[in-house]
Amino acid sequence: MKILAILLSPPVPATAGHRVRNRSLLRALALEGHEVTAAMLASAEEIAHPARELKGLCHEFFMVESPEGSAWGRLAAVFGGKPYGALRLSVPELQQRVAAELAAHDFDFVLLDDIYMAGNLPAGNRVPVVLNKHDITCRIVRQFGRSERNPLKKLYAAMEAAKIERMEYANCRAAEAVAVCSECDGKVLSQIAPGAHSFVIPNVIDTDKYKPAPQHDGRTVVFVGAMDWLPNQDGADFLIVDILPRLRQLVPAVRVVLAGRNPPEWLRRRFAPYPDVSFTGTVVELRPILARASVCVVPLRIGSGTRLKILEASAMAKPVVSTVLGAEGLDLRHGQEILLVDEPRAFAEAVALLLNDRARANAMGAAARAAVEEQYSIPALRRQLQQMFAAVRERRAKAGSALA
Repeated sequence: MKILAILLSPPVPATAGHRVRNRSLLRALALEGHEVTAAMLASAEEIAHPARELKGLCHEFFMVESPEGSAWGRLAAVFGGKPYGALRLSVPELQQRVAAELAAHDFDFVLLDDIYMAGNLPAGNRVPVVLNKHDITCRIVRQFGRSERNPLKKLYAAMEAAKIERMEYANCRAAEAVAVCSECDGKVLSQIAPGAHSFVIPNVIDTDKYKPAPQHDGRTVVFVGAMDWLPNQDGADFLIVDILPRLRQLVPAVRVVLAGRNPPEWLRRRFAPYPDVSFTGTVVELRPILARASVCVVPLRIGSGTRLKILEASAMAKPVVSTVLGAEGLDLRHGQEILLVDEPRAFAEAVALLLNDRARANAMGAAARAAVEEQYSIPALRRQLQQMFAAVRERRAKAGSALA
C-alpha cells in the first residue's frame, strides 16, 4: 500500500515518546512492504540536517518548520472554537505540500499523527484516514485541571478540555480507524466518540537494540521523561519533594537522575537544593543512562496512553516502580514484572526494596524483559497492524457491496 504519514515531528532522533512510537510504526510498515511518504513538522536544525535513519523508514519525506508557541497564541485561542494546539499546528506551508501530494499520487491511506494535525488535511479529503492516537488528549488536560490550584489555569484547562473533546469526537468518528495505545485508551475513546473504529496498536520498542544491562550499584534511580512536558514535570516534583525524603532515610546514598530534554530553568532552580538530584538535559541515546540505573521509576500522576519509558527500561531488564496511572495500559503484573505504588511513602519503600535486594531486582527485570519481547516488540506491532488494515479493508468492501 501507499501511505501518506502526516507527523508532528520527525521520528528520529527518538528523543520523546511520540517519536519512538512513530519510528516503530514506520519501521513496521516498511517491513510489511508498504510505501510511506512522510510529511513532517521539524526544527530548522532537523530540516538542515535530517537524520540518516529517515531514508530507511520512509520511501520519501519532506519537512516544514514547526511554528513556535506563544502566550499570545494561547490567549487568542481562548476566544475561538478550536484548541490552541490545533491552531498552532495547522501550518499553511504543510497544508499546501500535503494537498499537492494527495493530488499527485493515489494513496491508500493517510496516517494522521493525532488530532492536532488534522488541520493540515485539505477540505474534502477522500483518502481514508488512520488516526494515530498517542493518548486521549482531553483526559490529560482534565487531569491537569484537577491538579491545578490556580483558578485561572483551572478554568483555562476546563475550556481547552471541552474543545479538545469535541475535536476528538469529530475526528475519531470520521477516521476509518483509530490506532490507540491500549485497551484502556480504547474504552475511554468509546465513551468520548461512540462509533469510532478503534484498534489497539501498542507502543513497542525494538527489543534487539535494548540489551539487558545487569549493572546495579544499589543507589542510582532514573526517571526518564521530556522535562518540558507538564506531566513529567509534575512527576519529577512528586518524586523529589514527596518520595525522595523517605527514600533517603532507607538508602542514604541514593541519587536520582532526571533524564529528559529541555528542563526549564525554574525546574532546575526548584531542585537545586537537592545535591543528590541531577538532570541530563537532552540526550540522543538513552540506553547508556538506563544501563547505569539500578531502579527506574515512573512517578506520574497525569497522563494517558502507555509509557515507552517503562518498555525501554524493562527491555534492558531494569526493575521498574510506577504509579498505577504511570503503567496504565501495559500488561505487566504487579509484584512480578513491575511494582505499582501510588502513596509516596510506599513508593519510596518499594524503590528501596529493589535497591537493597539485588536478587529481587534482577528477577523482576528478567521477567519484565520476557514480557516486553512477547507483547511489545516490532513483531507484535506488525501483527496488530495487519489485523487493523485487514479489518478496514473488509469493512470498506462490505460498505461498497451495500451501495452497489
